Amino acid sequence: MIHPIDKVYITQKFGERPEVYRTFGLKGHNGIDYRTRFIDSPLAHRYVVAPDGGKIIEVGNQGSKGYGMFIRIQHKGTSQSVLGHLSKQYVKVGQVVKSGDTMGLTGNTGFSSGPHLHWGFRPNKWKQNNGFAGYIDQLSLIK
Repeated sequence: MIHPIDKVYITQKFGERPEVYRTFGLKGHNGIDYRTRFIDSPLAHRYVVAPDGGKIIEVGNQGSKGYGMFIRIQHKGTSQSVLGHLSKQYVKVGQVVKSGDTMGLTGNTGFSSGPHLHWGFRPNKWKQNNGFAGYIDQLSLIK
């Protein structure tokens, strides 16, 4: 897997801030958050790419809640990625993507305190009841 954004500056790691995520029934943050505002992106819009190949299984918008505008990819087996808080989605359900394919544009939608990209990863045979809705810390899996 690769990082889903070209500039890697992690602002929140997996499991952090349990006091915030308890309201969602989680033990802590269920993914990785990336900064998106840089000198070359003053509006904090950066392209989001597929962290691994797979099939788009959901393209949604939770409004001002949760991930806001998001994309969910089914990778090999039953593993999944969700990329949230987007401002634009360039893919549709059923589309097959390769690692590095552009899928959307970062934003500040959903439950968000500012522009950023959220990436959550569920491994093969994930279990919903692990305290993080099946998500795990994927940092060690990134090349």
